Amino acid sequence: MSATTAAATETATNPRPKPKILSASWGTDDAVGCPSGASGLDNIPVTFDWFVRRASIQTTDFQIVRSDGTTATPTCALQFPPDERDEAQTVNLIGDFGDSVNGPTPVAIGIVGALQGKAPGANAWKAFPSLKQADVEPLSGGPYVVDAWTLTPALYRGDRNRCETGRTFVRVMWSNGLTAYPTGEEVGAAVVSSYRALYRRPNGKSVAIAPLDVADLHDHRSAANADNMHDLCLPRPPRGARLAGVTIAANLIQDPNGDPNLAQKFRAPRID
Repeated sequence: MSATTAAATETATNPRPKPKILSASWGTDDAVGCPSGASGLDNIPVTFDWFVRRASIQTTDFQIVRSDGTTATPTCALQFPPDERDEAQTVNLIGDFGDSVNGPTPVAIGIVGALQGKAPGANAWKAFPSLKQADVEPLSGGPYVVDAWTLTPALYRGDRNRCETGRTFVRVMWSNGLTAYPTGEEVGAAVVSSYRALYRRPNGKSVAIAPLDVADLHDHRSAANADNMHDLCLPRPPRGARLAGVTIAANLIQDPNGDPNLAQKFRAPRID
């Protein structure tokens, strides 16, 4: 098999052959801490389209660039609040990244270490190649959808907050932690009623499917630690249809800074 054929085969069988940063959003200013006891710190959740191997994560893997040209290294880098094995797309960076009032502010993030990862559903961990530096969303920006994909039975098995109804399960990943707007409590009926999973039939026509429920809720004792993922518990989609996107109305979800979401119409990567 030629190198070109091998590359084409890999792309066909693994629709995420190379990792990329999907988002980096300034979540809180002087409001969080690290397990070491350090407090009064900022956080920036960074989302990837690959799973990140927890054992490979070091604070020195990440470099935050501030608006005045200075750089910062996180005090800690955690897979928390999203901490289940099928939630490994997010690394929460915590440290002194800037000041929202007097500046400077974090504006970009680069990966400068030896992270390892794999595409959802892949078997082997691989070293991350060089990744393009990503902009950091400002503190005042609301959460937005960055990924959506179908959870396989093998990957979803054992998830402690999995769907208890439905036949198909779609993971929706956002740029930041999620609670109900404006209460800050765990999301409820309004969010369930608004979500739609968009599917494209083989004939090209689209259908919007309302979830029976939304799972991956109440991950931790406090809603303040709600993670950035929701699972849509869906009935079986039409035969041969593929996931094409996800929609949800505005002003239903807020990030840890209290900023509400805009209406979302996310186009899913073709991975199922």
